Amino acid sequence: MRDVREHEAVMVSEVINNLIVDPNGNYLDCTFGLGGHTKAILENLSSIGTLLAIDRDPLSMQEASKILKKDSRFDFKTSSFSSIGEIEQVNKLNGIIADLGISSYQLDEKERGFSFNGDFSLDMRMDQTKGPTAEEWINTASKEEIENVFWELGEARNSRIISKKIIEQRKLKAITSTKELANLIISCTHRRTKRHPATNIFRAIRMHINEEVQELKNLLIKSERVLKIGGRIVIISFHSIEDRIVKRFFQGKDRKDEVSLKLVSKKPIRPSLDEVKRNPRSRSAILRVAEKVC
Repeated sequence: MRDVREHEAVMVSEVINNLIVDPNGNYLDCTFGLGGHTKAILENLSSIGTLLAIDRDPLSMQEASKILKKDSRFDFKTSSFSSIGEIEQVNKLNGIIADLGISSYQLDEKERGFSFNGDFSLDMRMDQTKGPTAEEWINTASKEEIENVFWELGEARNSRIISKKIIEQRKLKAITSTKELANLIISCTHRRTKRHPATNIFRAIRMHINEEVQELKNLLIKSERVLKIGGRIVIISFHSIEDRIVKRFFQGKDRKDEVSLKLVSKKPIRPSLDEVKRNPRSRSAILRVAEKVC
C-alpha cells in the first residue's frame, strides 16, 4: 500500500468553506477514505460539534481508529451510502460531504485490481467481502450486458467491439488479470490522445461492480431527510456521469418528494491552479453544493 502521507484530499478549503454552516453542528463524511476531509472538518468544529464518518471499504477502519482514540467528537462506521437513513436521524445533520473519487491507496494495492498500470488480479470491489469480483463478472456476463455497461458507464464508442473481443477471448481462456484486460482493450482501440484507452472501461466495470450510480442516488435521496433546514450537502465528483446525477438532483429535476434543496452556486466549483499543480488527481474534480430550504 502507498504511504498514506502521499494521499491528499481534494479541495479541502472549498469543502470547509461550503460545508460548515455551524461549528457546533453535526456532520457526516460519507467517504472517509484516509480521513483527509474528516481531519479538516474536525479542526473547524467547536468542542461540542460532532462528526460521523462512513466508508464501505473495511480498510478505512485502520486509519479511522487513530482518530477515534484522540477525538471524542468523532465516530466511524463501516457502511455504504444506502445506510445513512438508518444510522442518522431525520433533520439531524448540518452538513454532508461525499468525495466520489477513488483513493490513491486503493489504486496502488495490487490485490484490489482497480488500476490497469500493472498486472493485478481483477477484483475491483470496494468491500472485498461482498459481491462478485470484476473477474467473475467479465467472464460470465452476456455480451449485451457488457456492452451496455461499457456504453452507459464508460461512454465508450467502441463498446460493441470490446465486448465482442471479450467474449471471443474468454472462450479460449478466462480473463484473470488487469494486464490481460487492458491489453485486450488496447487491441480494440485507435489511440488518439495521451489518455489510456482502458481508463473509461475500467471505470465502468468498477462502477458496475460496486453499484456506484445507485449508491449515489440513494445518498442524494436520503440526505434530504437527515439534513436540517439550512444544512448543506457537498459532493465532489470526477466525471460527467456522476456530476450529471448530482446536478439534476440539486436542481430538483429528479426529485419527487416535498423536501427542497437549492443550489448554493449555479456554477460548479473547480480546484485552484495551485492545487492542480500540487495534486494532479484533483484536475477533474467538480464540487457542487446544495442547501436544504424546506
